[in-house]
Amino acid sequence: MTNDQPTTQPYNQTDKTKRSVKFLSVLVLILAVLTAAVPGTLTIMRRADAQVALGNAKSLRIALQVASTEAYGAGRPFRSASQEGGVTEEVWRKVLMDSKAPGDFWVLQTDESGYEVLRFLYREGDFTVNYCKEPLSYEVYYQQSYIQTEYRAVY
Repeated sequence: MTNDQPTTQPYNQTDKTKRSVKFLSVLVLILAVLTAAVPGTLTIMRRADAQVALGNAKSLRIALQVASTEAYGAGRPFRSASQEGGVTEEVWRKVLMDSKAPGDFWVLQTDESGYEVLRFLYREGDFTVNYCKEPLSYEVYYQQSYIQTEYRAVY
């Protein structure tokens, strides 16, 4: 029996192979964790943005109530179907300044007097908030465009 010393070359290759396998395993594990965490994180961020839009819609509702009360007290009109937002231009400016809401709104329905808002829509980015007075409810919708086309008329 000879007592031969093993060469160091196979030992180094085995050590490098083990390190490579460990590195790739850790890398795959990190990528798997990131892939699993990203959708949950995006959902949490979208939910936070929806809460902000809801808060702005609530602020808008209060500003609409104040503007309608002021218009009623001064004997000025509140609604105007031909103007932006479904209200007179003066009311529209006042509501946006008072509420500081960055989106757009549309008054959809008022009571018979034309001064009490029963329904409105508020749009901020990809979020739309639908307000209904009876029963008091707010619904926040998220919209994402997948395909957007534009056609120009050919003359």
